[in-house]
Amino acid sequence: MEKKKLWIFIAIAYGVTAVMAAVMYVAYRQDINTTAFVNVQMMYPACGVILGKMICREEEKKLPIAGYITVLVTTAVMMLIAVLSVAVPIEPIEIGEVGITIDIWNTVSQLPIIAGSVLAYILFWVCGKEKRENAGLERRNIKQSIILVIVFVALITGRVMINVLLTDAVNGNDEQWRTVIDSFSNPLTYITLATLPINFILSFIAFFGEEYGWRHYLQPVCQNRFGKRIGVLLLGLVWALWHIDVDFMYYASGYGIQAFASQIITCVAIAIFFGYAYMKTGNIWVPIIMHYLNNNLAVIFSGSAGNADALMNQTIEWSDIPILAASSVLFIAFILAPVYRSGSLVQTEKEDLQDEDRS
Repeated sequence: MEKKKLWIFIAIAYGVTAVMAAVMYVAYRQDINTTAFVNVQMMYPACGVILGKMICREEEKKLPIAGYITVLVTTAVMMLIAVLSVAVPIEPIEIGEVGITIDIWNTVSQLPIIAGSVLAYILFWVCGKEKRENAGLERRNIKQSIILVIVFVALITGRVMINVLLTDAVNGNDEQWRTVIDSFSNPLTYITLATLPINFILSFIAFFGEEYGWRHYLQPVCQNRFGKRIGVLLLGLVWALWHIDVDFMYYASGYGIQAFASQIITCVAIAIFFGYAYMKTGNIWVPIIMHYLNNNLAVIFSGSAGNADALMNQTIEWSDIPILAASSVLFIAFILAPVYRSGSLVQTEKEDLQDEDRS
């Protein structure tokens, strides 16, 4: 049964991603905005887990089916919108007075995210403790969870500062530092920060889409098979590989190889800290919130607050890779934490039970 769940997850998380990547390539070649494809790709890992749980469900085990169906339907609608953006292309609307370009299909693709996020959040909240626990969605260790989220924000800030200082040192200027300073003199930065809690409710389903697949499901699978440290490192690598189409056709057009190299470093480093936080709290909402903050703070620190396409078409040079690796040590160091001691999760649980018996 567990093998069946794993194959369902692989088929959805990687198989559907590969099929949609082919359609995304058509959009990319026709210079069509690929944001709709990126948004829906975030949903596939959770869909793989949900379908596995529903197809292989034990009859007596209650699950939040209404919330699950909301995620599946939202994903299907988003996939349809992404395909339609290629089949029925619409020219972007230019608002010359304010210098804004509105991509119609990209804007339309936000609507199911908002509706699905609000509805799924409510359904997961009211479904009852038993269903949430069976689904791995119960909010646990709230105090420790809040502390770890704050630590994550501090680490993200530290990584950005190290990256900025090293980049300026290598280039012999203060261009990156000025970008950060300018971002915090921009009123949109503070508006964005103030609206983060509200925007989370309106967009959480996308970050749930990834974290429910990678942290809730695949991390325990990898760690039980390969041990905690090797398992989480392997998870980081397969997570990076899953991004390869996005690297070449969204994040860094023309710099795909460099983007993929940086993606490996980022995914492994973040997987280590997210994995640490998830094991410490047992609360999947912690990595979901961290993932949301990571993406939004990246936009703010880039000086592009309020720009929905800030992460698109980046310029990534090979000289940026070692700097990224150096700044990512802040996260990678957590692989040495006691919670990552050798042994699988199953072995650790047995050891904990033996310790309790001895006590």
